[in-house]
Amino acid sequence: MTNVIVVEDDPDLRGTIVRYLSLVGMAVRCAGSGVELDALLPTFTPDLMVLDVNLPGEDGFSIAARLRSNSKMGIVMLTARSQLDDRVLGLVAGADAYLVKPVEFRELEATIHSLMRRLNVDQPARQEACEDGQPAWGFDAATWSLITPDGPLTNAEYRGLQTLTIDPGAPVPRNDIAAALGKTVGDYDDRSIDAVMARLRRKVSTTTGESLPIRAVRSVGYVFAAPVDHRAIADACAATHTRRQ
Repeated sequence: MTNVIVVEDDPDLRGTIVRYLSLVGMAVRCAGSGVELDALLPTFTPDLMVLDVNLPGEDGFSIAARLRSNSKMGIVMLTARSQLDDRVLGLVAGADAYLVKPVEFRELEATIHSLMRRLNVDQPARQEACEDGQPAWGFDAATWSLITPDGPLTNAEYRGLQTLTIDPGAPVPRNDIAAALGKTVGDYDDRSIDAVMARLRRKVSTTTGESLPIRAVRSVGYVFAAPVDHRAIADACAATHTRRQ
């Protein structure tokens, strides 16, 4: 698992980044300034830091230069400063990559994995296994994402998946699945439910190579036959900071 520190003074953006990187299997901590970062480092050893430039007190360029002098951690600068001179200054200061806000989080994730491969410290991101050793799946209804043991996959049929993952291992009647899909009793046939499940399996298999653990239960409906992690991944440290002007 990759250890990441996010240094960003905007609590909303910081929380969103932390949540996304946590969902894709990284261990993430955060700080809102260089002072908070220095207080965090003795208790958490990062493989990589996502670093803003415009921070209260010490700016990101100075932080990168200071840490680069005695650390081999990866540094990804994520900032609204897009001028060529700023990019050059960031790379000279010690950044391994320079991304400009707003950024697609998939690009940030890919940049982190690429950098970790170059640094030879990356390991495949995995969800924590349950007690029986089977990797847990997760479902994030807020972002319409199914979190497979190896990463996230967005699905248009999130309502059906949400219904199946409320109580994993318990069969869900076809009527309940149909209701989740906006159908009424008598206004659907079994083939339409089966078609939705088949499409979901194909999407997951094509996109991730994983086998979606949805199983048909004769005369009942379907069951999500794998553990599901329902714990909300919250940015606990974001709540302790106030927005800085």
